[in-house]
Amino acid sequence: MTDQLPAATEVTAPGLPPSRWRPRLEAAPSPRLLPVTAGDPVTVIAPHPDDESLGAGGLLHRLSTAGCTPTVVIVTDGAAGYPGATPTQRRELARSRRRETWDAIRQLCRKGAQPVFFDIPDGEASAHEAEVTERIAAVLPGNGLVLAPWPEDPHPDHQAVGRAARLAAARTGVELWQYPIWMRHSIQPDDPRVPLADLTVVCLSTAERQAKRRAIEAHASQLRSPFPDFGPVLPEHVLELFADGLEPFFVPRNS
Repeated sequence: MTDQLPAATEVTAPGLPPSRWRPRLEAAPSPRLLPVTAGDPVTVIAPHPDDESLGAGGLLHRLSTAGCTPTVVIVTDGAAGYPGATPTQRRELARSRRRETWDAIRQLCRKGAQPVFFDIPDGEASAHEAEVTERIAAVLPGNGLVLAPWPEDPHPDHQAVGRAARLAAARTGVELWQYPIWMRHSIQPDDPRVPLADLTVVCLSTAERQAKRRAIEAHASQLRSPFPDFGPVLPEHVLELFADGLEPFFVPRNS
């Protein structure tokens, strides 16, 4: 009889199945026209490295291919994804995630994109919310489109960055589309927090779906845990939520 290795601790527990949200997303309207054209700037605000790919990767690829000028802002350093990591391991993970972000952006933005890293400590966005607001406002151009987290997404960093982006976009007058990440994992479609009247869904082409998949796969530290005692942050049951070619956004009516 051979000794069995202990099972790795699950970092992300199973949530809602993909089938729970899919009918609602398939029935939602798609944007008739996108609010930007070739040459216009598009700014993606991501709370963590990988949120740019999960939340808006397909649309970013579409807009970049159409000639828009993309900028991707990564707010936190992404170092706190795995519990129990030592300070040295956290620094190494942050460096890995920065490299992974560059690789992901190369998959999404064929004509190049300029990533901006704020390096706010992972998990502490709310403590730096005023600073994040000011730094986002300083990055935003005076026109174009901002793709930022939905402020009700069930993750404190996403909520803080979503609020900061909403305020910065209002100050600069740039149109704001808000993407959810963990909504499909943790929130029921009939939850009163979900502003269904503001929901629009971008249906991705085959090429856009493939680019999004490659970008997500570039975030290897989230798909394959670098720590043997823990499972990945993005296990298969989470990745399934982003594999259907549907990217939901909330477009506030006053944006």
